[in-house]
Amino acid sequence: MPISPHDRDRIGREMARIARMGGESLLCYRSPDCARSLKPDGSPVSAADIASEQVIVAALRECFPQWPVISEEGEVDVPPDSSTFFLVDPLDGTRAFLAGRPDFCVLIALIERGIPVAGAIHQPVGEGTWWSGIHAFRGDPSHDAEMLVPDPGQRSGGVIAIVSAEHAGEASRLLCGRMDIAEIRSENSALKFVRLAEGEADLYPRIGRTMQWDVAAGDALLRCLGGGVRGLDGQALAYGRSQLGWANPDFVAYRRLPA
Repeated sequence: MPISPHDRDRIGREMARIARMGGESLLCYRSPDCARSLKPDGSPVSAADIASEQVIVAALRECFPQWPVISEEGEVDVPPDSSTFFLVDPLDGTRAFLAGRPDFCVLIALIERGIPVAGAIHQPVGEGTWWSGIHAFRGDPSHDAEMLVPDPGQRSGGVIAIVSAEHAGEASRLLCGRMDIAEIRSENSALKFVRLAEGEADLYPRIGRTMQWDVAAGDALLRCLGGGVRGLDGQALAYGRSQLGWANPDFVAYRRLPA
């Protein structure tokens, strides 16, 4: 049975609460002495990633035992008969975290039949939290939170793109050059999706390897606000193991989808 609209908002709120729990665990490891190593692909993993993942996965399994959890540091296959599952990145922006910068976050998304139907993004430094189900919200999920609404207006002064501060190669910038961009900004982690949701930027183009758990929560948030993530072929991203494994194709995330 499909997840109802009412349940999607409720589940999104619970996911935001769990993301904040993961964020609290990350702050306990915020030290130059945090243990770290490199994964086979050359990306860093730290004791903080593992601790946050353990907290998040345990909480999701307690609250939603009916749905499997796919997490970056403990990747497993979704059972063949499961069309609904969670995607988790317990620390998005590990390099920023280890460098002592604030631009890292926790990501949780709920996928139903390939579509991100709820998402949560939490930035532990500053305690910013954004989540979505049918609607999009920001604030503390345990108290009164503010509902975000779509911004239908055109931006005066031209289109603003936001790219990765650490991973935006020349190809991503060349793509911006083909899209009539007035200004290019940069930031780490999935907080780029938050900038789109908040109306601070219009596009996030990405040429280069990303994983589904990097994108799904932000995609869920943008879909509630008239935006979303599209491959370079114009098709919405589909989530689940594919010929690319858990990797994404190149994409553009939009504050508002093109007409």
